[in-house]
Amino acid sequence: MIDFSFTEEQLMIQKLARDFAQKEVAPRIKELDEKAEFDRSILTKMAELGLLGLTIPTKYGGSGGDYISLGLACEELEYVDTSLRVILSVHIGLNSLTLLSWGTEEQKQKYLVPQAQGKKIATFGLTEPNAGSDVVAIEARAQRDGDYWIINGEKMWISLADVADNFLIFAWTDPEKRKKRDHSGISCFIVERSFPGVSTATIHGKLGIRA
Repeated sequence: MIDFSFTEEQLMIQKLARDFAQKEVAPRIKELDEKAEFDRSILTKMAELGLLGLTIPTKYGGSGGDYISLGLACEELEYVDTSLRVILSVHIGLNSLTLLSWGTEEQKQKYLVPQAQGKKIATFGLTEPNAGSDVVAIEARAQRDGDYWIINGEKMWISLADVADNFLIFAWTDPEKRKKRDHSGISCFIVERSFPGVSTATIHGKLGIRA
């Protein structure tokens, strides 16, 4: 027989997320949403509670929780405002777990550890003005120049873009495969905000996820 009841640890994380969202955000979320204003201190508080590294192993600075715990935390945050859930979905789900699965050990130590600790904020850049679900329609490209890669392109609808320190950016690295719409010609790059040429802008007038 399969036991579908939650463990004590899962329930503890659920309560942690619920208490945080209800006490720290709920009283102010109406105002933040109306003003379309993001409160950076929310990230600091989530980091202090270990939420920004919830499913990352402790050896990489995370809390070591499981995916059910992540789901429960997302539900509690979403109940107060979807912007809170987006933070976990993007920072953990799209960026940090990608590094955990496919990053080198050097990359994990340099990027994943501070992200799991909440010292660095991360996001994921795939969507473009002319490419959403049709990923092979992206136009961003990267060319090798000696020991470096030069990336040119534009991304859009990138959650946390204005506050993120680290970006995972997807771009074509094989022009011939691009012509054939062969997705294996697309590569992913870790891009730091401090890299030359990186700039972000705020999207105004959104109808949702305004906080």
